Amino acid sequence: MAPVCFLTGASGFVGANLAPMLAERYRMRCLVRKGQQVPDLDGVDYERVEGDLENQQALAKGVQGADLVVHLAAVVSFRPEERAKMFRINCDATAQLCSLAREAGVRRLLHVSTISAIGYSDDPRELDEGTPFNFGPMKLGYSDSKYAAEQAVLAEVERGLDAVIVNPPSMYGARDRRKAEGSLMDALMQGRIKLAPPGGLCVADVQSVCRGILAAIDRGRSGQRYILGGENLTGRELFQRIAKIIGAVPPRRCPPRWLVTALTQVLRVKERLFGSKPPLTAEILALSSRYLWFSSRKAEDEIGYQRESVDAGIAAACAWLKERDGSGPAA
Repeated sequence: MAPVCFLTGASGFVGANLAPMLAERYRMRCLVRKGQQVPDLDGVDYERVEGDLENQQALAKGVQGADLVVHLAAVVSFRPEERAKMFRINCDATAQLCSLAREAGVRRLLHVSTISAIGYSDDPRELDEGTPFNFGPMKLGYSDSKYAAEQAVLAEVERGLDAVIVNPPSMYGARDRRKAEGSLMDALMQGRIKLAPPGGLCVADVQSVCRGILAAIDRGRSGQRYILGGENLTGRELFQRIAKIIGAVPPRRCPPRWLVTALTQVLRVKERLFGSKPPLTAEILALSSRYLWFSSRKAEDEIGYQRESVDAGIAAACAWLKERDGSGPAA
C-alpha cells in the first residue's frame, strides 16, 4: 500500500500543480477549509481533513499515520496591516505543525519557504542559501514571518524531526489566481504599466519547482534549505518576456532607484493614513528596486534540480487566465 502524504495548501497555486504529482506516489490527505470546494484538485483522489492551520485538531488528524508532510500553506501579503496575521499563520502554525509531525513519527516533512526568507542585494548578483537574512530593516511581514517559520522548522529538527526546506522564487503557471484581475501581471497584460522596475527578480515555471520539491523529498538532507530557482531577470527583461509571449507592448522606461525610494516613502505615509491598496503597496515598491537573484547550484548538485525557462510558465498562466475568464485580459 502506498504511503500517506499530508498536504497543506492544496487549494493554492503550487498545491494545485503539486498534488497530482504527489498522488502518483502517495495516498493523499489534504487540509481544506470546512465546506470548501477545490475544483483544481478534480481528478486527484484524496482524503479531506477539514480545518485550517490554526486548528490543532485538524493538524493532528492530518499528521497521524502520515509518512510525509508537505507544508505549502501560508499567507502571502505585502500589506503592513497583515503582519500579525502572517506571524500567526506562517510562523506559529508552522511551529505547531512541525511539533505535531515529530510527535506523530512522520518520516519526513518538506517545508516550502521562499527566496524572500533569504535576503536581497542592491547589486545584480546571485545570492545563495548562506546569504545572511537582511530584510529585517525593511519590516516586511511576509519575509520576516517566513524566515521565522524556517527557524521554527529547524528548532524541531534539533528535537529529532526529519525536515527539509525549499526556497522557490516568484512562479508562473496555470491556476494562479493571484495573477488574475487586479494583479500587476493583469495590468501589464492590459497595457496599463508604463514603467519597468529598476531591480531584478528570480522567476521560475511552477512545474519545474514542483519537480524540485519531489527531488528534495527524495534526496534532500535533513535540516538543509535548497533554492529552487529559475531565471534571474531585471524588471525590464521580465516585463519584456511577458509582453512578447502574450503579444502586448512592454514598458520601455525604467525610473532611477532614487526616485522609486522617494515614492516608496511617500506611499508609506499615505498607507499609514489611509491603509494599503494592492497590488502596488509600499512594500512591493521597496522590493522593486532591489535584486532578488539566486543561485540554484546547491539544489542542482545535491538533489538533481533542473532549472528551466520561465517562458512555459508565463504562457500557461496567460492561457489559464483566458480560459477561466472566457475571453481573458486583452493584450
